Amino acid sequence: MKRFLSLVLSLAMILPIMLAATPALAEENPYAEHLTFKVFTIDGSDDMFNWPLVKQAMEKFNFDFEIQLVAWDSWDESTRTLAYTQSLPEVIAWYNLNKDEYIEWVEEGVFKALPDDMSAYPNLEKLINSYTCFDQFRVDGKLYTFPKIKNSNPVNLYTTYMFAYRRDWAKAMGYDWAPVQTLTYDEFVAYLRDVKEKDPGHMGDKLVPLDLDNGGKHWAMLAQLWNQRIGSFDIVDGQYCWSAEDPSSLEAIKQIKTLYDDGLLAMDSYNDSNNAGRERFLAGRSAVLYGNLGATILQTTARTLATNVEGFTDEDLGIICLEAPDGTFHVSQIDEWWAAFAFSANCRDEVMDRWLAVGNWLLEQEQIETYAYGVKGEDWDYDADGNVVLNYTDADIAATGSKYYIVQERAFQKYFVLEGLDVYLPGNPSYSSYIINDLFTTNMKTWESNATFAPTDYNLTNTKNEAYYSFRSAVINNIRDIIIQAVISDDPETVWNDFVNEHREEGDKLAAELTEEFLK
Repeated sequence: MKRFLSLVLSLAMILPIMLAATPALAEENPYAEHLTFKVFTIDGSDDMFNWPLVKQAMEKFNFDFEIQLVAWDSWDESTRTLAYTQSLPEVIAWYNLNKDEYIEWVEEGVFKALPDDMSAYPNLEKLINSYTCFDQFRVDGKLYTFPKIKNSNPVNLYTTYMFAYRRDWAKAMGYDWAPVQTLTYDEFVAYLRDVKEKDPGHMGDKLVPLDLDNGGKHWAMLAQLWNQRIGSFDIVDGQYCWSAEDPSSLEAIKQIKTLYDDGLLAMDSYNDSNNAGRERFLAGRSAVLYGNLGATILQTTARTLATNVEGFTDEDLGIICLEAPDGTFHVSQIDEWWAAFAFSANCRDEVMDRWLAVGNWLLEQEQIETYAYGVKGEDWDYDADGNVVLNYTDADIAATGSKYYIVQERAFQKYFVLEGLDVYLPGNPSYSSYIINDLFTTNMKTWESNATFAPTDYNLTNTKNEAYYSFRSAVINNIRDIIIQAVISDDPETVWNDFVNEHREEGDKLAAELTEEFLK
């Protein structure tokens, strides 16, 4: 009897401890329950589940998933069919986000809202707090989708259109310029004239002092030095106005015409095909190139020049931070996202939580390194100086190579965010510190010091105003061609003023409508 009482007392003491320990164990392993679910995507492969990054994710987070693959050329139609029939799988890893359609589907109950509190997924929460596009997709304060962020500029929200210059040519002419050199517009033009006179590359008639990626097609972008929203609508003193009417528009055209007439722009470049200006620069013919020069493109530019120009190194490429005539740097907002991921209305809470946890984990540096280089200790490692050493060749990661998975598994990260995070990994052997830090990052921070920032006008992006879409199609989209006509004409003022006067009444009326719709 005593023995029985002792046993009962012992159990009475131990049982509360065991019961208390049970939730603690559950908290220690929030992924104890094995989950299986289906993922709707355009990115997949038969051997995807053998990729190290995918295997590691499935093991760490205790889940299996099946791919419901949709073809590139039919994924819009397929997605719509599944949405209208409420047949989307739980996880939608690729959704071509269209706001009007998205709101319609939210109202019809197609999607499940993301958690209001995303603090359990700090890397995803950081993206939400860092980019403006997320607020545009809230419905009654809730997010039902997660736009996939582009990673072309991790420094700020500025576009990556900038001026690259041949630093080796500048040195040859006696200019002791920094890798990122700030110039006023007058100093910039004086430099272009000096290039034309001295011809540091001995190009002769082939020399182009200033080139633009797409030649004359990009003159409208160059005009933003004077009018950041030339041809479109801007908000001035609390009201929308059609920017083409502003005197700065005509001033921009006159300045570009001077550059063209004085031979500082490529002859006949108004007829250029896309990338013709970039190709001239890469061939070693141009002193300065204006174009989309994100970090990866800058690196490619330097490497191509090194191939085409004897003795050229990364340090022979520089960036000009060009001040607008008002003394500031005119910068526009970067295009933040493309497509999105989401969850269908029938998605289980635990599946959403698990998938968000995977996305958060993939944004950690260790996983970014894995998709960039492969398995640490096997495919790559750090040397004694902290440099990344790859244990494979380009042939190994080609489509027929034994380590092609290193390239393939980037598709898994693309379920959550677009490519490019690996570019900014410290010591990435594919990118030089000079290009990433001394050029790209320094340029962005220099702009920040004195920027006139033109943010994306989501009012115009999202408006359903039919008059605006008609005006944009018939007028705004033709601004590029009108600028070309004005620049190459003998009377640019008449060409431009005739265009403005033809559309002034319609532009002013629409500006008043937009003001009433959004600003009253």
